[in-house]
Amino acid sequence: MKSDGPLILAVLFLAAGLCLIFGYGVSTAGLNAAYPVSAANLQMSIAVTGPAAIGGMALTALGVLLMAWALICAVVGQFQVFGTDRGRANRLERMEQKRLAREEKLMDRQEKLKPGYTKI
Repeated sequence: MKSDGPLILAVLFLAAGLCLIFGYGVSTAGLNAAYPVSAANLQMSIAVTGPAAIGGMALTALGVLLMAWALICAVVGQFQVFGTDRGRANRLERMEQKRLAREEKLMDRQEKLKPGYTKI
């Protein structure tokens, strides 16, 4: 399975949703760093109202679902090629093409190394 399409859509939906949320939101943020790392904290608060709240949340949720779908497609695609006849045929074809390319390079090198005989 190809994960290109779902991944591109996931990134677009996530970007659109987060742009709506952060673009139309009113927010505050605070960071406290402390010596014992357990005392450090980060506080973020964002408030979004109107259509941007619903649309931003919906687009972000859809982007997360598409990202999960793209991950599943990528994982299945990695293992699907090895178990099918088509995958074996593709691998054998690639190996044959590489072998032929190596043989052609070797023949070209041998042609260049042959001594040239001049006719008088």
